[in-house]
Amino acid sequence: VEAIYRADVFIYHSHTLESWAGSLDPSLQGSKVKVIEAAKGLKLSRVEGLEDVPVTDNIVPGRLYDPHSWNDPILLADEAQNIAKQLKKLDPKNAKTYQKNADDFSKSAKDLTAKYQKIFAKAKSKYFVTQHTAFYYLAKRFGLKQLGISSVTNQEPSARQLAEIEEFVKTYKVKTIFVENAISTKAAKTIAHSTGASIQVLSPLEADPQNNLSLLENIEQNLKVLSQHL
Repeated sequence: VEAIYRADVFIYHSHTLESWAGSLDPSLQGSKVKVIEAAKGLKLSRVEGLEDVPVTDNIVPGRLYDPHSWNDPILLADEAQNIAKQLKKLDPKNAKTYQKNADDFSKSAKDLTAKYQKIFAKAKSKYFVTQHTAFYYLAKRFGLKQLGISSVTNQEPSARQLAEIEEFVKTYKVKTIFVENAISTKAAKTIAHSTGASIQVLSPLEADPQNNLSLLENIEQNLKVLSQHL
């Protein structure tokens, strides 16, 4: 937080994901940092299963929405445009540079999407099982359907949910269960063992992926893994 207050600009994804960032108050710290919410204005979808939950005094509205929009290249392009729009207001002198960078990024994101929409259209299966439901927007964009072993917040499944997932894997002949490196794979391995499915890594890109690839290149890595196993 101290580093943020020393910065010129701080960009965060969304108040839905990083609720703490919305409470930053530079004026109280004598800071001139400009805070940008990248996903501001994006239409986020409700978490699957919570679509009809009413907002009451006991529910934080943001918790009802899935924040993982960055895994969809098109929504990511919208974020790039949003960032450029806000940077142009802060630094009009360099407005053309910000806009060109955002436009170049958007074109690359759209090209990547078009490439994999053709690939997934030929996929034998449209269903995939993932350790945590971070891929709703990606699945929707490419005509796929995810089933998560744990929830958006990585809550571990109950015995009943495990049984339902095992039934899903068998019914739809799912051959692969996708996990992430950063959290326990115990539940995924249990299902894999009981169904004969294999385990593969699919990163939700919520943390530093520990490589030198760009964000779009990391997303393409995910799309490549998914397409190979579907």
